[in-house]
Amino acid sequence: MAIERIRIDYTVYSPNYKPGEGLCLGFDTFQKAKARARGLGAGSRVYRNFNQKNKRGQVLGDWWTADCYWLWDGGKFKRLPDSSPVVVG
Repeated sequence: MAIERIRIDYTVYSPNYKPGEGLCLGFDTFQKAKARARGLGAGSRVYRNFNQKNKRGQVLGDWWTADCYWLWDGGKFKRLPDSSPVVVG
């Protein structure tokens, strides 16, 4: 039986992000991701990603699975369910 390893990381998207345009940054901690989102301004999004691999390093399921995201509105973060399609850029 293969051991599953789930790594959680966070991706920050700039307010004007579109594939090929805007800024997309990865962080290991939520605090660092939130700090960067604040710096990018209102409308920035922080996604929590679950990256799954087995012991051999093979990808299991969707590599970039997000269950929710936080939207920075300029004063506080609002947690919203992720019902949008995955943004790849």
